[in-house]
Amino acid sequence: MKSFEEYASFYKKELTENVMDFWDERCIDYENGGYFTCFDRFGNLTDTNKYIWFQGRQLYVYSLLYNRIEKKKEWLDKAWHGYRFLVEKAYAGNGRWHYILDQKGTVIEGAISIFSDYHVIQGLAEFALASADEGCKSLLEECFDVLEENMFDPNFKEIYENTWHEDLIWHDMYLTCLSTVESCIPVLGIERTRRLFDDCIEKITQCFYDKNEKKIFEAIKRNGGNAFDYPQGTFINPGHSYESLWFIMNIGVGYNKPELVKWGLDTVKEINQYSLDKDYGGVYSYLDLYQKDPEPIDWYKETNTLWHDKVWWCNVEALCCLALAYSISPTAECENEFIKLQEFCFAHFSDREYGEWYERLDRAGYVKNSDKGTPWKCAFHLARALVFIYTYFSNASLGKQEIES
Repeated sequence: MKSFEEYASFYKKELTENVMDFWDERCIDYENGGYFTCFDRFGNLTDTNKYIWFQGRQLYVYSLLYNRIEKKKEWLDKAWHGYRFLVEKAYAGNGRWHYILDQKGTVIEGAISIFSDYHVIQGLAEFALASADEGCKSLLEECFDVLEENMFDPNFKEIYENTWHEDLIWHDMYLTCLSTVESCIPVLGIERTRRLFDDCIEKITQCFYDKNEKKIFEAIKRNGGNAFDYPQGTFINPGHSYESLWFIMNIGVGYNKPELVKWGLDTVKEINQYSLDKDYGGVYSYLDLYQKDPEPIDWYKETNTLWHDKVWWCNVEALCCLALAYSISPTAECENEFIKLQEFCFAHFSDREYGEWYERLDRAGYVKNSDKGTPWKCAFHLARALVFIYTYFSNASLGKQEIES
């Protein structure tokens, strides 16, 4: 078994040598600005459109690397490159961001998605820390206020790739918003962000998580009750569940909230019971409370993903969650779950020949989609998770994660 220090070293190497080397080499559009994000297995460019939530995600990743891993001028320069493109081409005004531009920056689809807003705001927040740029901070303040207003407006409908529903609200909006708000706190302060921060935590832990079923559901009623009378209300997304759990535990550790750490550790055990494929390994794509062969919704429907396919982001978010749980509570149970998923991911997802990770596997772990970047995949879920796994094991090796569970 590896020590925490050995794990930290292993994940830093995977991040810097296998994953970011792939992106550093080819993601910059030097002619038109911004980032290229769509590549096949071998690194060939497959789509030149600028998906703005991915432009924001890539800005976030380069800023995060600079802030958390190493003060490399190359990473900060790449962050500046993305920031300039976003401000010059992608801003829709009034705190909102376009959804898709063509390669040169002409708008294809405008401000139709709050997810563009989340991810650009998160990128701005991390970049503001890296660059100390006052213009970035001012823009962040403007966008944050609009985001908060829209999150509390029940009639705000521009939430693609979700579909607005008069009776329902969506888990992925609150988990993504929570991560965004947490990134904003070091720049904007806790008092300015507290209302939205607390609301997201409450929604996830008290509403989307069903105490009776011991599951996190993707849709609930606007009044907070379960939505089992709707097909969306019985849909379970393990990737989102693990993502929410590591966000909540991360907040619990960082803000000295042991009750959140305990909730996270207890809930991880429950989520593991039905999310991990005990026969083939890895994390299921999606499940349903009632159906043995569940129907896809939203992202899974658009990408023709089967419920038992193994998708890169679901698995790496779970890996990050299990790493955090293990670093906080180094029990044999936590260690075993983490090691099993780690072995599956590195045996099947990580491309040792051409770098990065495959987009999707079938249930048995054979490659189903070998692309490294698509309209749905960029240097975000994987890079972010590796940064935080490295951080968690580094802190654990130094004895910094001491909240009682």
